[in-house]
Order: sequence, then structure tokens, then C-alpha cells
Amino acid sequence: MRKLLLMLGIVSTLIFITACSEEGKEATEAKSDKKSELVVYTNQISGDREEVAKSLVEEQNFDFEVVFVQAGGGEMKDRLIAEKNNPLADVVLGGSPLEHLALAENNILAPFTPIWAEDIDSSLVGPENNYWPWAIDTVHYTYNKDLVGGNNQPPVPQDWPDLTKPEYKDQYYIFEPSGTTGAVLFASMLVRYQDDNGEHGVSEEGWKLVKDIYANAVNPTPQDWQEALKEDVTGGFIWGGGVISVARDKNIELDIMEPSVGTPFLPALVGKIHTGNEEKMENAEEFINWWGSTDVQATWGEKTGQAPANKEALEKIGGEIQALLDRLEAQELDWNYIYEHMDAWREKMALEYAQ
Repeated sequence: MRKLLLMLGIVSTLIFITACSEEGKEATEAKSDKKSELVVYTNQISGDREEVAKSLVEEQNFDFEVVFVQAGGGEMKDRLIAEKNNPLADVVLGGSPLEHLALAENNILAPFTPIWAEDIDSSLVGPENNYWPWAIDTVHYTYNKDLVGGNNQPPVPQDWPDLTKPEYKDQYYIFEPSGTTGAVLFASMLVRYQDDNGEHGVSEEGWKLVKDIYANAVNPTPQDWQEALKEDVTGGFIWGGGVISVARDKNIELDIMEPSVGTPFLPALVGKIHTGNEEKMENAEEFINWWGSTDVQATWGEKTGQAPANKEALEKIGGEIQALLDRLEAQELDWNYIYEHMDAWREKMALEYAQ
């Protein structure tokens, strides 16, 4: 009897060990089948753009899972610098030279030459090939043509000082300079008042303009500013592609203010994060090569209204996007000067003017 019990115990143990072995094998296989993640910090997928980006990724069917994390340009920069010693992102998609100059200075970005390098303007490429332009953005003050210029309506604005007049009180929204669009638009105002003896390199007149722009803006900024442009406000800050896409999606007729000094042009940039993980950095290169390609950028441009930096993609799109770029005169912007002062400008606006 004792021998029988002993034999049964041994058999039970063998069955248990075999079962555990099979479960462990299945768990290992399931883990190996799970796609690795590619984390993309971006300021490019707010609103309807998120659906476009995710649809393009699904069609491509990468061997890795693409995870988009939306944030403003300034927030992206700050997070990437804070995470330098323990990177959480693999790609930074979007942001202007303001953000990418800081990332390059902090050795966040890894040098890389995408396969579409010859299809873009090389003058926009970062130092040591740390970042690359994939779109050309313009940033503007836009207005609903049905809500300005008529009886009992504010006049059509021609330049930023117009918005400080009493008839524009609570008639427009603004974006804070923590994001790229707000930062570049406020910078485009402040550089017109450069003064080495002024506060943070800007004259009193320049700071008064910004203060008055804040004071006249609707407070708080509408949560759905695109919907608000239909009737709640007459205008506000926007990027070039948004002029086209918002007018189309909301069925409203938008136009843009064109200051005499020109319109800010800026590249939307992409960079590979120096994570030290060879597999992830290879995946990052694959993603960037795909994102900036002619077909992807032509599709993205058609659906979002954003002008591709890829010359072949821009030629394929033509239409409203090409017409907008052809219409505008570029404002001369000293990016190094702006980069040198932007942190101080942002801090002053946040502490003294922010809504």
C-alpha cells in the first residue's frame, strides 16, 4: 500500500511539472508574439488628425505597435529633457526649431538620415542631422468672414495691433505659448520689437502689445475652438493646415490676417530619440522613413490640409494647400534669437498675462 501511494505521488508530481512546463511555454510564446511598442511624442494629432494618423498606421501594419502621446510643443520638449536618463519616447513627431534646438543641445536626438532626405529642403535640417522637416507649417490669426467687416461687426484685422482695439474685446481666442502655434505667433510679434536694453530683449511697446492681446482675448479659451469659430468668436490662432481643414469640416468660410511684415513659416520636424535600445532605434528609423515618404505625406496633406516638406508629395496635392503657400510672404525670423529668449518670454507671459 505504501508503495502504491508513493508511486501515485510520483506520477502526480510528474503531471504537475509537465503542466507547469507547458503553461510556461505558452506564456513565453504569448509574450514573444506580443508586438513591441514604439512611443511617439507628438503635437500633431489633436482633433480629427488623430483618426488620420491611426488609420495610416493601421494600413502600414508595422511589426511593432505605434503609441501616440499628444502634447504641446513646449511640453514635449520639457518631458523629453526630463526623461533624458530614462527615455520613454522613441520618436518626437512635430515641434518647431524652438523645441528641436533645445533637444539637440541636450543630446536627446540621435543623428539619422531618412530615405526621403533628397526630397526636402536641406537648409531646414538640424545640426548633425539630428532632426528633419516633414511638413511646412504657417501660423496665423484666422477669422470667420461672415462675422467681421459688416454692420455692427468688428473690422477685418490687418495686423496684430488691430486686435487690441475695444471692438475686438472678447471676439477672439488665443493659444498659450506653451504650445508651438502660440509660441511662434507671440514670437513673431515680439521680434518686431527687439531691444537689447529691453526686458528679455523686447521693448516696452512690444510687451504692451502682448499684454493687450491677452487682455482682449475671450477668457477662457473655448474648449472646442473650432466649433466656436462658427458663431461664438470671430477669430483666433491657427496653423495653415487648420485654416483649410476647419473651414471644410465646420462648413465656414475662413480667411487669414496677413501682417505687412509677412507670415511665420516654420517646419514641422521629426527626430529619433537616443534611447540606447538598438531594436527600438531601428524601429524609430523605420517609422520615420515611412512617415516622411511621398505617398504617406500626400495622403496626410490631403486629409489634414498640412503642406508636406516632401516636394513630390506637395506637387501631388496642389490645390488649396499649394495656393495658400504661394499667396503668402514669409516673415523673417531669427530662430536663434527666439530660441535664446523663448523660455524667459514664456515665463513672463505665464506669470503676468496668462488667462
